Amino acid sequence: MNWMIWGCNPMSNILAPQKKKWLSNFILLSFLLLVGGTAFLSNAFKMQTKGKNEFIEEALVFNNKELDKVTQLTLKNKSGEYSFERADTATGSVWHMTSPKDLSASSAFIEKLFTALNIIKTKKLLLDDKTNNSNFSLEKPTAIVTLTDESGKSLLLSIGIMNTIDNSTYMKISGRSGIYHVEAPSISLENITIADLIKSTIFEFDAKKILAFKIYRKNSQAPQFEVIKKESSWTNTDGKMLSTARLEDLLNEFVNLKSSFVLDEQTDAQKKQVATLLSSGDYIVKVTMEDNQVMSYQISSVTKNISGVPLNDEPHFVIVENHAPIIYIVKKEFLALFELKNERLKSLEQ
Repeated sequence: MNWMIWGCNPMSNILAPQKKKWLSNFILLSFLLLVGGTAFLSNAFKMQTKGKNEFIEEALVFNNKELDKVTQLTLKNKSGEYSFERADTATGSVWHMTSPKDLSASSAFIEKLFTALNIIKTKKLLLDDKTNNSNFSLEKPTAIVTLTDESGKSLLLSIGIMNTIDNSTYMKISGRSGIYHVEAPSISLENITIADLIKSTIFEFDAKKILAFKIYRKNSQAPQFEVIKKESSWTNTDGKMLSTARLEDLLNEFVNLKSSFVLDEQTDAQKKQVATLLSSGDYIVKVTMEDNQVMSYQISSVTKNISGVPLNDEPHFVIVENHAPIIYIVKKEFLALFELKNERLKSLEQ
């Protein structure tokens, strides 16, 4: 009897598992190569230019040369429309607010804005269609920024909704197609108010260009503190010479005084409150400049409450400059500055 009919070839028992193992390894290796190749191609295609705008994912939206030539800037958001300009593009050229008020602009805001625009990167370029414009609030942008260079060419940026999940936003740029999904700027253009846009300093003058500085008690004709410049030398009311350096240091304490809040436009309730505070205030400051322009400032009494302003029950007072309808709200601790009297000048005599 042939017992091998139901048996197996011993060599086949050894080779069969090896063939299966080799086949499994081949399939696994092929799969890994396929996944790796797909990832490589996917990344490669992401970096390809898309259309005539040469959009590159993760590339900077603007280059420094584009923004360096800007001399006019307009921001429009829910709190209003604000315009700025500078004389030229030279380093250190000062920005000035031209609308709604003619005021010195906050250099901090301008610097933050241009820094933010210079570093934001794209995430995706999306189709500029009705659905996307609606979904990303670009039909009614949260903010619109217009940048105009020295040749008069303008670039309009429409800013859409903020995506808090990945800290991004959506933007349309005039002259470019598509909707840019970008990293959110470090500055919130939607929530900017005039208090963020103008200098918080109150006394807008150079101490070296003052001809006279006087502090009056309310309803008094004679100043409690008065210094006068004659031929580049400072004197007191008795004509005694004062130390220029030390006096200008004293005047710079006023120049450097900053407000906690700025009210550009007041509600009826705020107007009534401020009028009441000023009526019970103690001081008036008058400053005469080299061009003989006289600026007058009213100093109010102290309060812990002004409608719509978060004073947090902390005492503040109000300063109103008569040559510009702006109200500055200042912490009470700085009220001591206005208590200066002529007796203080004895220590400054030469």
